[in-house]
Amino acid sequence: MKQLLFILSAMMALQASAETKQGNFTLNGKVTDTETGFVFIRNLTKQLPDTVRIVNGEFKYSGQTEPGTPYVVTDEANKYQLFFAEPNANMHMILKRKDMQVTFIDGSSAQEIFRTLLIAQNPLQGVVDQLQQESSTPGVNRDSIQQLILQINNQRNANFYRFLKENGNSEVAAFLIYSSISNERGIDANLADTMYSFLNGPAKTCFYGVETQKSINKLRAVTVGYMAPDFTQPDTTGKNYSLSAFKGKYLLVDFWASWCGPCKGEIPFMKEAYAHFHDKGFEILSVSLDDKREAWMNALRQFKMPWAQVSDVKGFRSVVNELYPIPSIPKTLLLDQTGKIIATDLRGPALDSKLEELLGK
Repeated sequence: MKQLLFILSAMMALQASAETKQGNFTLNGKVTDTETGFVFIRNLTKQLPDTVRIVNGEFKYSGQTEPGTPYVVTDEANKYQLFFAEPNANMHMILKRKDMQVTFIDGSSAQEIFRTLLIAQNPLQGVVDQLQQESSTPGVNRDSIQQLILQINNQRNANFYRFLKENGNSEVAAFLIYSSISNERGIDANLADTMYSFLNGPAKTCFYGVETQKSINKLRAVTVGYMAPDFTQPDTTGKNYSLSAFKGKYLLVDFWASWCGPCKGEIPFMKEAYAHFHDKGFEILSVSLDDKREAWMNALRQFKMPWAQVSDVKGFRSVVNELYPIPSIPKTLLLDQTGKIIATDLRGPALDSKLEELLGK
């Protein structure tokens, strides 16, 4: 009985702690270029915005939020300005509605943290914008301009890393890293890991800290040098195959579908590699992203691939898409005997060449 009371007390303490993280904030807005209309305000951790009316050139918004939560004030054309709210904040904003330009905002310590980054980056962005305009001028030395832009971008990167180092415990930092990973295609798992390493305390446990970790895990799942996450899928008979069961072999994980022409074009090369290297320790696991079972079965009957074929027949809603970022197919990963990714997207004869390198001719 004493143990039960202790557990209940602990649960109540956790609940009270969670509740203290949330609280109401208010945003008092003044619009300088219109007396009426509306704006949309959206908590970015939620799907839908709130519509807020402008009356006599002013608007007021209140909502429940957690520390360092990102919001946007936006119009019907999706022009927006980002700001950060927190519980018990009483914020003030001056807005030009036509251009959705925030000329003043205060009242939130999280916003002040964000402002330190803006102060460092905005002037550099202005110079880059000007240089890009100049590059379209006839006769200008574009190579020289690109060199200048590269130098400025290096400075912007240095500013960002300094910001992360100084504010690694802030939810603002977690959101900015998440945005970088989500919006910039050039970021790989190694760079994402470097940025994430700056986070600590509440920045790791907040909504965007958790989402950042999920995003990094997905990047790792298709990056050379990282372990491929395990999963289990059934074959056509219902027998389950797990990725981990293939350890000890070089394994090609092939994400494909019956409707994918380039995927089917790779099958002859995979058949050739399988025939040549299977006895030397090479396996293939084909994971179909079909969402129609009969189409998948017809393709298997047509191509007669002599290796394991699995699918939950849920298309891009498959459980594997929770683990691996697969925006398009074909997608292949070559794993070593430990399950580590050693190559990706080997097309045509490149697969055979890589296997010769690993297993001999």
